[in-house]
Amino acid sequence: MSEASAETTVRLGPAVANLLRSIWRQRELVALGLLLGLALGIWALPKVLSTGSTYDVTVRMEIQQSPVDAIFQPGPAFPAAEDGMGVSTEVLKDIEIANEVAKSVRARDESLTGTTLLGGLNFAAVAGTRYVDVTYADPDPRLATTVAQRYAERFADKRNAIEKKRFDDAVARLRAYALGLDAAAKQAVQDKINEAQIKGFTTGELTRVVGQPIVTTTGPPLSRTVMLGIGLLLGLGIGVGLALLVETAFRKVITPTDAEEASELPFIATVRKNGIRRTPLPVIDRPFSPAAEDYRRVGTALERQGLGSDIRVLAIASADPGDGKSLLAANLAHSLARQGREVVLVSSDMRRPEVEKLLGLGQRAGLAETLQDDPVPAVALLVSINDHLLVLPAGMPSKHPGELLASKRLHETIQTLRRVGIVILDTPAARMSADAIALSGVADATLLVARSGVTRMRSLHETTSGLRRDRIRQLGVVLVGTSSSMLRSLTLRRGYREPPEVEAEEPEQDLAEPQPVQFTPRPVPYEASPAEEDPLPSEVTELNATEERIRRAAE
Repeated sequence: MSEASAETTVRLGPAVANLLRSIWRQRELVALGLLLGLALGIWALPKVLSTGSTYDVTVRMEIQQSPVDAIFQPGPAFPAAEDGMGVSTEVLKDIEIANEVAKSVRARDESLTGTTLLGGLNFAAVAGTRYVDVTYADPDPRLATTVAQRYAERFADKRNAIEKKRFDDAVARLRAYALGLDAAAKQAVQDKINEAQIKGFTTGELTRVVGQPIVTTTGPPLSRTVMLGIGLLLGLGIGVGLALLVETAFRKVITPTDAEEASELPFIATVRKNGIRRTPLPVIDRPFSPAAEDYRRVGTALERQGLGSDIRVLAIASADPGDGKSLLAANLAHSLARQGREVVLVSSDMRRPEVEKLLGLGQRAGLAETLQDDPVPAVALLVSINDHLLVLPAGMPSKHPGELLASKRLHETIQTLRRVGIVILDTPAARMSADAIALSGVADATLLVARSGVTRMRSLHETTSGLRRDRIRQLGVVLVGTSSSMLRSLTLRRGYREPPEVEAEEPEQDLAEPQPVQFTPRPVPYEASPAEEDPLPSEVTELNATEERIRRAAE
């Protein structure tokens, strides 16, 4: 293989693979297209293809010699054709019969006249026999059959009636002629009459229709199997076309390259799926799993960008619900807390709080109460999860969440919480409301989250562009929900060199498997007693006293 062909193969390989993956992601549309093709092959195509066909209907007539010819022995009933290939059939064309037949079928074809009907009829004598084939062609097989059969029947009836009258007239003239003859001549004439009568009795009707009409088509003979196959191919093409159209118009984020292209932000890291034993908090429940390792990798990457130093408040944002921002916020908070960092996780999505569900906190007072007209200090509503992790629930808003987040108390609350430790804000979906913009505005930086195969590239682009217009600092984008095999093949193919994946082995039997951390959420006391062990830093305790004095002075 030449170098040029090898390079072409390398270039085309990923393109074909991406094309097949795009079709597979929209396999429902492909299946729908196949169902449509099945319907086309069974019902539509037979009707459509049949309209392009012409049906030829042939009716065979038997035309015998008249008994009168046995008496007078004239020339043949059908003079020899000029080309010598058979008898002439021009005598079979009768305009009166054609007009009559056209009038009888006028309801099916209003444009049919006797002249056009006669022009469409074809008469062909069968060489060496007494048979003549009458053929009429039309796209409608029933009309063609009716015209050919009626014309043949009417012609037969008319000729039989004419030949009977002709025979009777001939016999009468012969008998009148024999009256003036002698006995011998009279007997000869009578013998001729008897011979003609005997022939008429033996032959029966001189002209009659033989057999049933024969229908043939001039179009290509397509069987139902062939039409079904054509329909399925058409349906497959329609389904694949729709799949590619949807993928183009509603393209999903699949790879890190897609995430970078849509967000125009640096790529931070990927988080793989949890696997068979799925859990919302793999950092706690399955610390040796690849997903837990990926969450820890996200924390390490963010620390290198200043999380914990110049970045004390980090907003986790996504374009749409279900993109994995709450899972990332909760696991990132646990990961940092297990490393000994003081972390405050704020459930700031007051419309659809998810952090409380992940941590099993239930509905309780929180951020909404700190932003209302008669605010409650945020430190009084913090819930301790472990020695280093505190959670501020979303609360139960008494006003519209957008109005609460637009107040100045939001900035004051965040400034209070940042003295405790690293603050992680689980924001609402950015495309659903303006809440994410307000929360990102009080944060030091914002981290975008996209879910592989779910987040649309257009949605992610709109979200990051909106944050960029508001001059909000964006650290980068994290891609969650990827599979290990897909990640390795796509990222390496597109130029990424991720750290070698170390599959964490399950502990041996002699090592006890770490059990999920069991915690009982408890509110942080508003005033810490000197005799009790205060879980917060000393500066927070002093802050509590200061806020208590301010509140009492206001009262």
